[in-house]
Amino acid sequence: MLSFLKSSFWSLLSVGSRTVSALIINKIIAGQFGPQGITLLSHFQNLVTLATTIPIEGINVGLVTYLAGKEPNSTNYRRYYMAGIFWQVLVFFVVTGIILSQQHFYLGTFLQQVNPVSWGIFFFLGLVFFLVTAYLQTLMLARQELRAYTILIFVSSVCSALFIWLFLREIPLASILLLYLASQGVTAVVALIIAARKGWLPAWTWEGLNKPILRDIGKFILMALTLAICSKLVNFYVRDLMIKRFDLYQTGLWQAMVKLSDNYTMLFTSLISMVYYPRVAALVQQPEALRRYVRQVFFILVPAIAAGLLLFYGLQRWFIILLFNPDFLPGAYLLDYQVLGDFFKMSAWILSYLMMAQARTGLYILVQVVAAGLYLLILFWLVNKYGLPGVTMAHCVSFGLFLVFNLIFFRKLIF
Repeated sequence: MLSFLKSSFWSLLSVGSRTVSALIINKIIAGQFGPQGITLLSHFQNLVTLATTIPIEGINVGLVTYLAGKEPNSTNYRRYYMAGIFWQVLVFFVVTGIILSQQHFYLGTFLQQVNPVSWGIFFFLGLVFFLVTAYLQTLMLARQELRAYTILIFVSSVCSALFIWLFLREIPLASILLLYLASQGVTAVVALIIAARKGWLPAWTWEGLNKPILRDIGKFILMALTLAICSKLVNFYVRDLMIKRFDLYQTGLWQAMVKLSDNYTMLFTSLISMVYYPRVAALVQQPEALRRYVRQVFFILVPAIAAGLLLFYGLQRWFIILLFNPDFLPGAYLLDYQVLGDFFKMSAWILSYLMMAQARTGLYILVQVVAAGLYLLILFWLVNKYGLPGVTMAHCVSFGLFLVFNLIFFRKLIF
């Protein structure tokens, strides 16, 4: 547990810089463009997440599992490293093809005031930088080099906020959004320098692709594909639906409340992915040690989550004015169910990460598909009945059910 707390220090530093950057960007966009700007910012960030979910949440998570404890000069390390690059390139071209073939759905909202060709080129170039940085960060996480990881997060956070601030009044909002990705070019260079100097990059020798290793990573790709469709794509679709049904302003009020939620959720997910998940993955073959670790972390984090959310809820008006402006206060009523749903969500994630660590591919996919289907059914019903508040109600109900499932399925680990 002491190692968890020590590692958490670097996690808190990295997520702190990322959170401050996100808050500054939100404040800048909200002040200049209002709720409509927040809607487009959220939609763009969702698009980036959707395009990078399989590489980051699939390939990279798999690499953390299989590279942990291995040295860069070992044969196995090199094979997994090269297999990861192969999957990254393949997935990038597939995702690019899908986005371009359905560009009206994915890009139409952003291309109304800019040159579509040049905007598209810079968007996909930014994605490349984003993925290179994330891949190198994965090597650091596999070695638990959290200090180097934190440096990269800091560089990325500072550059993204600085670029947007410098060009805020010079270019249209759709072009400003690209600056969110432009900072990754700087970060990718810094990441390459750190990785090369530390000797974390294996010798570049082509030995052919090892099919068992490709299949190992492929399991995580299947899980991430499910996450991309059942979570990221569903969120993108729901926001697009809300824009058409309630307009950019109303959707912006809702998205502002979601962004408040995203800020503290980012703190939690960074802690889990940087500290908790690598440790759990290393303990998978030690059932008793795994049980002790999961139980300790669960009963420390759940009360901490509850206390933090209660504090946030009590100070919600202050946070809305500080992080956005008074124009967003009419959306405060949407936080009631949003905050409760976030408690259910974060508590459930502590346990659901075990599915990925244990490579329970079939179970993970089934749970994601069922959860997405239930969420959409609940959302359609509640939005038709209550209007815009129905979105946050659906969020609360669906994650409440998700928590109940995880408590039942992993009961032997925590009770």
